[in-house]
Amino acid sequence: MVMAWRFGAVGVDAVMGVIQDASTFARWMVTVPPEVRASPNWPQKGSVVQRYDGREPRMRHAQNRHLTVALVERWRPEDELILRLRSGLGGWVRIWISVQARPGGAIIEVRAEPLTATARLRFTSSSRSAEERCAQVAERLIELATTEPTDDD
Repeated sequence: MVMAWRFGAVGVDAVMGVIQDASTFARWMVTVPPEVRASPNWPQKGSVVQRYDGREPRMRHAQNRHLTVALVERWRPEDELILRLRSGLGGWVRIWISVQARPGGAIIEVRAEPLTATARLRFTSSSRSAEERCAQVAERLIELATTEPTDDD
């Protein structure tokens, strides 16, 4: 398992608001394609994020409509999201995101654990890279949570 954490001068509610907004998923979760869409019940347990390019599949791919990128395993709106992510390294990885209030802000902890053999093989050979990705998720969440909303939002 790999873990990274970051402290930001943001509130827990602001960070959890970013996570709850399905349209921001590809902006804070590293290694996912930018063209994704979440199921309408995001981020409730069982909801999915799928790759989506706007076209309907044809021929032999018609049964597997869109590739699942992530599946929510646990959601606690006050402090936690656990999801299974299709790894860019191959296989599936479980991602824990935990947000804890601290004086002056919040600590965002991101942990990753490979679930499949292909993910384990590639994960262990690049654990430093995996740790950096966890840190990037936390940094992006802080950045999005501190961004002032524009009049267009």
